[in-house]
Amino acid sequence: MLRPHAADIAAFMIYAAALALSLLLVPERSDTLYVEADGVEYAYSLSDDGIHSFTGPLGVTEIEIRDGRARVVSSPCPNGTCVRSGWSDMLCCLPNRIIATTGKTGGDVNAVSG
Repeated sequence: MLRPHAADIAAFMIYAAALALSLLLVPERSDTLYVEADGVEYAYSLSDDGIHSFTGPLGVTEIEIRDGRARVVSSPCPNGTCVRSGWSDMLCCLPNRIIATTGKTGGDVNAVSG
């Protein structure tokens, strides 16, 4: 029978500690979508389904909220990476300068839509 080496035990302990910390520090479910477009930040409840339009230097980017999630539906950017990225907590259309993140209510917001 093989006996574990000290390095094996140490690696296992580090892995177990990392797993325990990740379970303890799991972030709470996000309830708000924050969108920054053209220097203005907007906030939308993730419980209110809908499609929202934001204008950037290339044109209009549309973000859909459905079932507590968000995704870019359409954007005028040349490669369409943001549209193909699907549902995510972080949405970016860098060519059109639109950034959206999910988070808990309570951040500084310049404009709120509901």
